Amino acid sequence: MPINNYAHKKYLLLNLIHHLGPISRTELSLLTDYRPASVSAIMKDLLEEGLVIETGYASNGPGRKRTLLEMNKDYLCAIGLSFSPHHIFYLVSQVDGTVLYQSKTPMDSSAPKEALVSAVLEQVTLLLKEFDVKKIVGIGISEPPYDPALYHPTDSLTENYTHFNSWVHQLLRPKLEDLSGLPVQTYSGVTMPAVAEYRFGVAKGIQNFICVELSNGIGASICCNGIPVSGADGKAAELGHTVIDYSDRRQKLCYCGKPGCIETSTAFPALTARISRAMDDGVLSALNSYPHREDGITIQAIRWALDMDDPMCMYYVKDVAVRLGVAISNAVNLLNPKMVVLYGFMVELGDFFLQELERSIRENVFAPLKNFEIRVSDSTETLFPLGAVAEIYSSFFQQDNYRWVYQLNPDDYHDSTGEHDG
Repeated sequence: MPINNYAHKKYLLLNLIHHLGPISRTELSLLTDYRPASVSAIMKDLLEEGLVIETGYASNGPGRKRTLLEMNKDYLCAIGLSFSPHHIFYLVSQVDGTVLYQSKTPMDSSAPKEALVSAVLEQVTLLLKEFDVKKIVGIGISEPPYDPALYHPTDSLTENYTHFNSWVHQLLRPKLEDLSGLPVQTYSGVTMPAVAEYRFGVAKGIQNFICVELSNGIGASICCNGIPVSGADGKAAELGHTVIDYSDRRQKLCYCGKPGCIETSTAFPALTARISRAMDDGVLSALNSYPHREDGITIQAIRWALDMDDPMCMYYVKDVAVRLGVAISNAVNLLNPKMVVLYGFMVELGDFFLQELERSIRENVFAPLKNFEIRVSDSTETLFPLGAVAEIYSSFFQQDNYRWVYQLNPDDYHDSTGEHDG
């Protein structure tokens, strides 16, 4: 098939504006070696389509000021969906990651699949109407992350780890395409946290980093040289099933069948089980006077006890943090990331937990690899639908064909004065 030269030029310029904007036509011409007349003609089309807008001017000394171009972020948006065992999450986001809408609705995973599909179609119909004045570029669906707390011993491990239910592919996706007339894509939950953080979050623009999930399970999501890593079977970064303590044969086996998995001793269910056993054995704790004790040992209860300097909770939380730190440091030693991003509800344990965790990570990292940041994600529930939205934008811009554009540093490609007038 012959290459459509106009389409190639159009998408190249669109990606340059997306990544480097606001940017002038002159800068685009210099970057691409396209004739100024060709750049202006394509810009005319992009302006008429509403994809690009003119905003402000670049001052480059005496003479005519250069008009700046950037993406029309108020016009472009995408819809993201994700599933947890009990909820469906909906999100609408601008091209810059600004969330315009988010909600979650209850989901009964045991309900007939047709009923689940109908519920999703109804909600998406409302979103299409609410945002009909905008250009919706597509709908992205993130698969549900695996939750070890819902492991069913009667099923095989493969069945428990099935990464996407067939009803999403065979029923929901085609019906959403018919309803919306938009491209609808599904994505692996393994990569969504890394994609969301790379495009919109605390790791924006960082080429090499890992995201670590701290919740009912211990998981990870890897970005290597700007590319999310899913692995040969879409199950990469099972940090929770790395073994750090194989010596104690009396310890409880992980549901995967191995002793010593980090998830067995550090995930939230393991922490609450150890605290509960201690209390049953008569160990004194501030938790005995927690105002909402009838709710059980929740993340809020443990945080409250930590704020009260409760020795028992501090002991077990520190032990979890130390063990987690060893596992994460192993990943750092293996991958040499520039950043470690922490997400998941266990970060709500607060400063004591996070400080002990960082101390353990840094104490166990190989010294030449110590130059990395540790950050907490700005979001948890929105990571998966936001990652799906980011992938929809990637498809819209055909970013895989222009990956080199996103290696450029925006600060190096503006007018020499760097002066922009609004």
